[in-house]
Amino acid sequence: MAKFHYFYQSKTNENLDDWIVAKSRDDAYAQLRKRGIKPYKVVGKDPIAWKRWTAIAVLATALAVALYIIFSPTSQFPVPGSQLPVYRHQIYGAESVIRNGMATEWAACGLDAGEKFLARYAQPGIKVSFRRRTAEVATAVEASLARRLESEESELLEYRQLKQIVESIKDELRTYIKSGGNADGFLDRLQERQDQEVAYYNAANQELETAKKTMADDDLYALWAAKNAELRAIGLPMLKEPGEE
Repeated sequence: MAKFHYFYQSKTNENLDDWIVAKSRDDAYAQLRKRGIKPYKVVGKDPIAWKRWTAIAVLATALAVALYIIFSPTSQFPVPGSQLPVYRHQIYGAESVIRNGMATEWAACGLDAGEKFLARYAQPGIKVSFRRRTAEVATAVEASLARRLESEESELLEYRQLKQIVESIKDELRTYIKSGGNADGFLDRLQERQDQEVAYYNAANQELETAKKTMADDDLYALWAAKNAELRAIGLPMLKEPGEE
């Protein structure tokens, strides 16, 4: 048995944390579900004796490393000698603020036309679709490099995250142009990367849906936890808990 620190939100959206004793992180999740608690993070190490799903965990780690190579800025936008960080992630905070931001092209953030377009790619694995990208879009995106987005402490956390991510994408474009590329080619690759991420998320979701038909509950929840570990490692959205609508 081991002690695990878990974090969750109350029905009033208050961030809370507590401790639980369990034989593994998966067991901790299972116990908490029975109590009606849905933690967004459980911290702690499985005891050495816990061997179940070890192979899946090892595979998930290896896959995460492979996906880092596939999805990292340096592989998608190869620039000799550059080591750009992995910076894109799911924006966390109030869901209503995030949904409204996406619906309004983050109007409250004061983005210019080019930055608004790049903001569509801020969160990995979120489907980006539009009828046709005009030449004016690439021009607007390149023009947005003339300034740097600054965040203020007084701004909402969700807005600060979005602006930091967009500025990181702009840094990626600056490096890409210095290596001989152009904004139009960069946007093509940006779309390709997003499509790959969406395809990977959909495949993981389909695997879980298929497993629901044959797996026992304990095994299903263990698979769900393993898949979410893979997705979390590369910044993709989390799969819904089995049974959650």
